[in-house]
Amino acid sequence: MPSIAAALYDLLNERDVSVEDALARHFTDEYRQSTNGDWIDRAGFAEQLTQLRLYVDHVEIRVLDELSDDASYAERHILTATQRDGSTAAQEVFLFGQIAEDGRFASLEELVRPLADS
Repeated sequence: MPSIAAALYDLLNERDVSVEDALARHFTDEYRQSTNGDWIDRAGFAEQLTQLRLYVDHVEIRVLDELSDDASYAERHILTATQRDGSTAAQEVFLFGQIAEDGRFASLEELVRPLADS
């Protein structure tokens, strides 16, 4: 079963792995994502991740719920980001996705709820 936690770990914590290599490992070339109703394609997602890596030192992902059924995936996690200045920010993420035949994410739709800073 693919895991969004593993994908986020690779994308945001494994700095010796390029954004593009991590994307190729976990997401299809046609990948699309909606966050709070705003859609982006894979290139837009790559741009967001590249920018995040400039400001975020590392992230912790705590999976609260996760399940998959054939090509359907659902998950809820809390992501806590430690920024380069030492401050932290946390958010709860609810997501539903589609998994391609090769086991990578084809699309994700997520709702993000900011939590109080740690």
